[in-house]
Amino acid sequence: MFPTPTDADPRPTAERNADHGHLPLLIALRALAALIILWHHYALYPPLREWAAPLLGDTLDWLAQHARATQVFFVLGGYVMARSMEARQWGWRQTGMFVAQRYCRLGLPYLGAIALVIPAYTFARGWLPDAVLGEPVSLPQLLAHLFFLQDILGYEPLSAGLWFVCINFQLCLIYVTCLWLRDNIGQGSTDFVGLVGWTLALVSLFHFNLDAAGWDRWALYFFPYFFMGIIVHRALAGGTRRVEFWLYLAAITAAMVFEWRWRLAIAAPVGLLLLTAELSGFSARWPRSRLLARLGEVSFSLFLVHFPILIWVAAFWARMGWNSPGAAVAGLAAAFVASIVGALLFHRWIEIPAAQISGRRGPSVRRLAYQA
Repeated sequence: MFPTPTDADPRPTAERNADHGHLPLLIALRALAALIILWHHYALYPPLREWAAPLLGDTLDWLAQHARATQVFFVLGGYVMARSMEARQWGWRQTGMFVAQRYCRLGLPYLGAIALVIPAYTFARGWLPDAVLGEPVSLPQLLAHLFFLQDILGYEPLSAGLWFVCINFQLCLIYVTCLWLRDNIGQGSTDFVGLVGWTLALVSLFHFNLDAAGWDRWALYFFPYFFMGIIVHRALAGGTRRVEFWLYLAAITAAMVFEWRWRLAIAAPVGLLLLTAELSGFSARWPRSRLLARLGEVSFSLFLVHFPILIWVAAFWARMGWNSPGAAVAGLAAAFVASIVGALLFHRWIEIPAAQISGRRGPSVRRLAYQA
């Protein structure tokens, strides 16, 4: 029998477990991924990056080239979503509520980040390169962002990383549609998650995922990473589902042999680590770090605010004429510290209220951090 959202405690199992401190490994992976993405962006965007190059050039070049971690979020997101949603029944009402709640959960913080970056661009205009700031914001561009459509409609993104929120929302729609098909068309007896998921994953691995220029605005390009998390959850049931994981790992390996992709080379080990850690119980025991736990709790906020804060800091440094290598390194350090502080504040005043508006019970930061 499937539990329903009207049970005594309507929160999914994964959320309730997270409230009790379970799975610190997942929270730590989220923290590390957010930090890697932050430094990747800091190593990409001028002028602080260029001014600091005489002192940190090799390090910044390495970060710009190799510090990539969004695949970690996709794998963990697929796993957490499957763990928290798979056992529930999904009719029209539940599916519609989920879509609205998911928009609030993702969209309100996303709009908060846009509200931070637009005045930053105004403050920085004329002081930072136009390649960083882009064109002045237009109303159609803003409306496209409101509906997660900017990349699809060809508008310039307002901030680094906003594409991830749009893709995450698309992936949520695909997964909840599979669950709806399972419960309404298949009457709970047809595995639409497996049927649709495997089909989309294989087509993506050998077609969509090979063409970033044509497909990276759509969830189909990223679906293999997300499906890895779902496959891990299915494998934990044991039996033939365990074999399914190894078959999927073999499919990813074959796809990398067909054409090497570093993103797949990240997603596959993360999935293997996640499965191994869950089977051994390791994910519930390590790491016991308050710092990583706190950073994991605010990882989504950190992901959203670090670029607007970089713009604010870089513009202030440019206005003050602090463009020596040493001053630029200090600017990068200041942006990092400000991003951590900003993420803590943003999480408290934007992300938690957004989750409450979305209909989730209680403002537990640990539970919210565990969300996909």
